[in-house]
Amino acid sequence: MQQKYLILLCAIILTAMCFFYLSSKSINAKMAKINVYDKHIKAEQEKLNSAKVLNEQLEEISKIIFQSMTDKGEFSSEEVNTFIKKLTDMADKYEIAVHSIFPKVVATTSTYLVEQQYTTILNCTFIQMGRFLSEMESFDNIIKIKTLDITPLSKDRNDDNGDIETATRYKVTLELSTLKIIKER
Repeated sequence: MQQKYLILLCAIILTAMCFFYLSSKSINAKMAKINVYDKHIKAEQEKLNSAKVLNEQLEEISKIIFQSMTDKGEFSSEEVNTFIKKLTDMADKYEIAVHSIFPKVVATTSTYLVEQQYTTILNCTFIQMGRFLSEMESFDNIIKIKTLDITPLSKDRNDDNGDIETATRYKVTLELSTLKIIKER
């Protein structure tokens, strides 16, 4: 009888060992599958995040394009004055001396674009100019910079007294255009 119990005990131990071995194999296989799915999910999530960022950027561009569409063949004086005010406010923000800003109507040969040119003469440092141009980039207009001429102020002035303030400041002549797209009829 003892032998029967011993055989039964061995059979139970062997069954338990087989059960735990097979369970661990099954769990490891399922963990490997879960890791593969997790990697696929992470890759797809990265693609989704990239698509969201790209979508936001394209929405900004489409917003600029839709705002730059017009039925008229020229800029209104209100639009010109608003743009000049934005430029002067930005120059004040960066403490840039504005010598002049004047608009000039440009006759375009294109039948689908309207162009308004502005010539701006500023007195600033390179850092101020960089900030000015960086912020201008964020405007909701299509802007094309035609000319950027930088001349040291000391060349413009006869009194070259070696002032550090004058030596680091430049006369910046900036010719830029804002463009509008004429809607098709």
